Amino acid sequence: PGATTMSKPADTIGKELHNDKSLFDACSNGDLPLVQSMLKHSKEKNNIFAASIQEEETGLSPLMAAARNGQLEICRILLDEGAPWNAVDRQGKCAGNYATENEHWDVVNLLVDAGTQAELILGASIRLAMKSDTNQGDDDHEDAYDLTKENKDSNKPVELEPCSKPDYLQRNVRYNAENTLLLDDDDDAVMMQWERPLMDAHASIITSNGRKGTVVLNIGFGLGIIDTALQKYDLALHVIIEAHPTVHQKMINDGWGKKSNVRICFGRWQEELPKLLDEGISFDGMFYDTYAESFTDLEDFHTLVSKGLKKPDGIYSFFNGLAPDNIFFHGVACQCVKVQLEQMGFEVEFAQCEIQVDEKEWNGVRRKYWFGRETYYLPIITWNKSKLPENLEGSEVGSQVTETDETKADEANENDGVKNKKVKKS
Repeated sequence: PGATTMSKPADTIGKELHNDKSLFDACSNGDLPLVQSMLKHSKEKNNIFAASIQEEETGLSPLMAAARNGQLEICRILLDEGAPWNAVDRQGKCAGNYATENEHWDVVNLLVDAGTQAELILGASIRLAMKSDTNQGDDDHEDAYDLTKENKDSNKPVELEPCSKPDYLQRNVRYNAENTLLLDDDDDAVMMQWERPLMDAHASIITSNGRKGTVVLNIGFGLGIIDTALQKYDLALHVIIEAHPTVHQKMINDGWGKKSNVRICFGRWQEELPKLLDEGISFDGMFYDTYAESFTDLEDFHTLVSKGLKKPDGIYSFFNGLAPDNIFFHGVACQCVKVQLEQMGFEVEFAQCEIQVDEKEWNGVRRKYWFGRETYYLPIITWNKSKLPENLEGSEVGSQVTETDETKADEANENDGVKNKKVKKS
């Protein structure tokens, strides 16, 4: 039998492994010795990495089978053997989804850690590649990481297309007659009216519940929802950076340039925000909600947040649409952001807010950016005061804000129509 197996082509052996239930059963049942034996045999004898296979019919992987039944040690071994943490089955579920649904929290934590580590390494490698391209004088280095054209030319569902659009500022955008929807020329939504209660909560958070005399910054005007909410408060200065010419023109037409405490900066935040910082302007509250940018842009913005957010009591937040189509991937993305910000000296919490979006809201929109979840994780980013110089601890600014982040989130959501369930660290 051994000689017969060895004589089979690798692709034939691989197909047999895909359909062989024994490995999946062993992972489900927690048979650790059998799993180890099968993984070793397939790798040494057949050069097949069985940890990464998936059933053809269902898409189930050994990691999903183990995670579903809470087999922690087997999950750990499968990950060590190369099982992809983010593989999905025919239902769009990953191992983390199965572990979460069955409340195997030790497995969930393991998979979150694995996913976070993998994504941080991937992000670092992409940055190194982009830096290398730039140093070599490649003018098209940004396009090298844009899969938009490739995906559009394929028959993949629109949900699988990347969200980034490097040419967004050269594209046409349009408002509907009711000013409740902003679409680009792909009929993808730039901003929608259903976000209003979330934006009200964000506005309250970054102004410390409407503290008078604050200086705030918003990146990305869109429908002007958060900027309208911010104008409810007695702000000392309200800076808005908007890069799209159509949106900027609407701001002017609607009178935003005539408001006494509003300063409009027309251009990309990558150029405009450093200019503001060079002027010596710092912010009590900062908010980021751009369209069609990538995760590397968000990371770059965080570098500027560390330079422009007032110490010790400045508050930063962003629209949390990270990995919106899968709650587990969303959690991993949030954890990646949390790790990166904590390394920069921040504390990061997520306020859980209830939100419901009617399916009718998506009429006329090509693809969704919110997938039926009823919980929105509102980011609250503040300075980690234990890492700040001691002379900032008792500052006048710090004495003006005494609420905890939990109190701020509760009050903001109560006042602005978003029910807060609880606030906890990610």
